[in-house]
Amino acid sequence: MNCSMHGKILLLDSKPPVRGATARHLTAAGFTVLTARTDVQARSLLDTNLFDAVLIDHPFGRTGLDEGMTFARELRQQDSQVPILLMTALPLDEVRHLAWASGVTKLLPKPQLMPVLLLHLSALIPGAANEDQREPALMRE
Repeated sequence: MNCSMHGKILLLDSKPPVRGATARHLTAAGFTVLTARTDVQARSLLDTNLFDAVLIDHPFGRTGLDEGMTFARELRQQDSQVPILLMTALPLDEVRHLAWASGVTKLLPKPQLMPVLLLHLSALIPGAANEDQREPALMRE
């Protein structure tokens, strides 16, 4: 039995090695992944693409700034349905309230094992995990 994932993910991470490795793993699992290094790049991709989920590294960008939460909050104001998964190396207790207030759907600690991340993404995206399916699942409209 082969289980591959389906769906389009926006990955926002300022660190090229992490962004690249995560994108490769998600792509190998069957997801279509577009990446952004900055919130400006991510907004540009959102203007021209429809995503099934957004994966945000927090904090990203310049140290000490709240860019991940700000991006999530702005995205939530524009799109109330797209799942937002936020991963953080900060203590969860420190970011949990702000994450929920920003509209984050799921909060995970970093580092995260790829199989665990795939499980969380498949739970957030309806129809993402399709065993033995040859045709891609329909993306949300």
